[in-house]
Amino acid sequence: MFSLFLALVMVMAVSITVFANPQSKPNGPWIQPGQEVKLESLMSPEDLEKNLLQIKDRARPDRMELDVVGYSATYEYPIYAVKFGEADTDNPKIFIQTQIHGDEQLGTEASMDLIQQLAMSNNKDITNILDNVTVWFIPMLNPDGAVIFETEHGQSKQRQNLQVWDPAEYGLAEDTQAPWYYRPDSVSREMGFDVNRDFHPYLDFELGPDTAAYIPRRSSEPGVYATPEGRASRDVFRELQPDLFIDHHHRYSNVVSEDDDRLNTLQIIAQVVDEETVVSFGGTDYQLDEESLNLSKQVNSHVYKALQRGNSPFGAVSRFPEVNLPGTALGSYSMNGAAIMLYETRGQQHPYGHTGQKANGQYTQQSYVGLYETLRGFATGEIYEIDPAFYDEEIPYGSPRIGRPN
Repeated sequence: MFSLFLALVMVMAVSITVFANPQSKPNGPWIQPGQEVKLESLMSPEDLEKNLLQIKDRARPDRMELDVVGYSATYEYPIYAVKFGEADTDNPKIFIQTQIHGDEQLGTEASMDLIQQLAMSNNKDITNILDNVTVWFIPMLNPDGAVIFETEHGQSKQRQNLQVWDPAEYGLAEDTQAPWYYRPDSVSREMGFDVNRDFHPYLDFELGPDTAAYIPRRSSEPGVYATPEGRASRDVFRELQPDLFIDHHHRYSNVVSEDDDRLNTLQIIAQVVDEETVVSFGGTDYQLDEESLNLSKQVNSHVYKALQRGNSPFGAVSRFPEVNLPGTALGSYSMNGAAIMLYETRGQQHPYGHTGQKANGQYTQQSYVGLYETLRGFATGEIYEIDPAFYDEEIPYGSPRIGRPN
């Protein structure tokens, strides 16, 4: 009897401690035990196409161009680029890309909201943006990964594309080993490539017998454009030659810093390649330059400040951990002179910290505000007035990871 009493006391003590000292403020929302994940409210590839065509039909004259820039690897969904403004312009040029990972979906929702505003609104700020900024979107780069499938925990989507490694497709020997970012034993449903490791700063790179030696074996090496999704993004970047490239992702759950236990809703980053990293190919050395890095820091700082305004629910923002990834879209494009910004929004796919439906609206709006304020900041010139040092000195860094309490 005494041991049972002691056990109950210990359980109560642990429960009280957990209740009194939550790991973050607010402590959630979290997927609950036994909760079935539902994702139908988020856009499918078919929904995206339908919505884009409707927006195009209702857009104000001559504002918006809608192009198919490629097709997905397996299901052959069209990959759409939405264009506001011409590549041949003296205005700042911005390329916004979302859902390179199929299970990272709220960037698509936010970018579609912004596309609709740019296409249809007569708001003064919107017209000023359209007069002074060129902005192109790929609102869903990996539609194959975005297809819902059923698991024992409910609905899910896949990080990778659904492509099978076939060396013969590139004229390679049958026993040629796939790049390191190919997953033949995907934990979800099918094999595929992590498209966001498939980029090379040499934008004309083609995988074939003459370039087989460049197939990467580690994350510090650039990719080889083995995926049609990666090549579609590359082609848009090459056509636009943007001043700024924004890539939207999701990550797990964190607190802001060691000293700030607010639930971290967004991590941002202005640099994903070390200044010392050099990729040499075709007689050219590709390397990050100081001018584009400074602009990256100005853009990230501008968004950080915008999300702190007033009594904002979006203020728990921090810097993403330092990385050196020249094979990512952000890395390769930054080595081609583009400033960059990474969005890592809370809400990674189940089972690691996924929020279900409860926070999707807030996190979508957070990304919308950041993207909108970026365009407005370029249109007004505010971004260029920011001291790049603000990024390193004022934006919190560290963001310890936390897990579901249940």
